[in-house]
Amino acid sequence: MKTIRHLFILFFVVLCHVACQENYYIENELHGLWQVTRVEDKTTGESTEAQGELYYSFQRNMVILGYNAPDKPTGLMMTQYASEFYLNGDSLEIGDFRIYLEYNKKAPIDKLKKFGIHSENTTFHIDKSRKGHMTLESGKARVELRKY
Repeated sequence: MKTIRHLFILFFVVLCHVACQENYYIENELHGLWQVTRVEDKTTGESTEAQGELYYSFQRNMVILGYNAPDKPTGLMMTQYASEFYLNGDSLEIGDFRIYLEYNKKAPIDKLKKFGIHSENTTFHIDKSRKGHMTLESGKARVELRKY
């Protein structure tokens, strides 16, 4: 019985060690939830204040776009679209978006424009010169975000 208990304790210690290693959970500089504060459409010159309704959530190499649905109680975020992303220096490359939880369905581009996404594959220049704030700029949009 003592041998089984010792094996269990040893297994638990090894598991904790692996889980606590520095590279176990890889974060990048974008990791976390970002609230969109303003979106500028460079093609039309129109600028929209997001009023706390739009969010970018970066986790490992996935970005999820979400918004507060007007028919839901305040504080509930309804996530809608997901895509993989890649960081290349100060560039953020985002692939095509899929409807979250229905990954075989592509997200319509017209629904993504409010997030500053105008095409299936978008490359943004990242500007994080202000602490707690980030600006994503592509040829067609400029998106201002704050760390949530």
